[in-house]
Amino acid sequence: MSSFLQALLWAHVAAGFVGLVAFWFPVLTRKGGAVHVRFGTVFYWCAYVVTLTALVVALGRVLLYRSDGIALSEQPELYAFAVLLAYLGVVTFVIVRHGRRVIATRGAPDTLRQPLDWALACMPIAGSAAAIAFALAAWSEMSPILLGVSPIGLFTGAGTLHAVRKQGQVPGGWLYSHLGSMLGGGIAFHTAFAVFGVQQIFSYELDGTFELAPWLAPTVLGVPAIVLWTHYYRRKFARPRVAS
Repeated sequence: MSSFLQALLWAHVAAGFVGLVAFWFPVLTRKGGAVHVRFGTVFYWCAYVVTLTALVVALGRVLLYRSDGIALSEQPELYAFAVLLAYLGVVTFVIVRHGRRVIATRGAPDTLRQPLDWALACMPIAGSAAAIAFALAAWSEMSPILLGVSPIGLFTGAGTLHAVRKQGQVPGGWLYSHLGSMLGGGIAFHTAFAVFGVQQIFSYELDGTFELAPWLAPTVLGVPAIVLWTHYYRRKFARPRVAS
């Protein structure tokens, strides 16, 4: 099983890297253009691969630890990392899927309010609650990280639920929801890169409170970017057009 999980992990890393690169093309090119759509689709499917491989690897690691006789009480940090992997995978999946759904349903807002849409919107909140409970119940060196990233699921779930409920009620709301969701997915990809990719490239270690920096930096930088970009488009579309 370990070889299979390692292969999945490499697929997870590859999809994460491709998605990270693809993310910037829609950001930097004309919105709605061919490049925007093409690379946005690549980013979308990379998010699905990242999520699927994260969930399978997380479950596989737990089963492997159990088969090797490693109890949760002995090495809780191993299990905590599996929980973290699954949690971030779920959050990434939900937010990127929602970003695509609001585009597909903008002409028929009620179709966004299907039972599956409501259930998926609740999943990041449930995942955040599970991460907090695990961190406190099985305290380890991973617990501060689980607690540090737990608000991401709460805000993601709350924002998605709000967007599902308000779809079609706010002029241009689907666009703002799409922007926020896709940028939120980008934050997730950049968080993974900051934590794992950059550390592998530069071979550095952070101690104490600074261990949280790579986990939180993309969110600290990305959330204001979402707010500013959304505000920019709200002002742009609210601006009266001058007749020529």
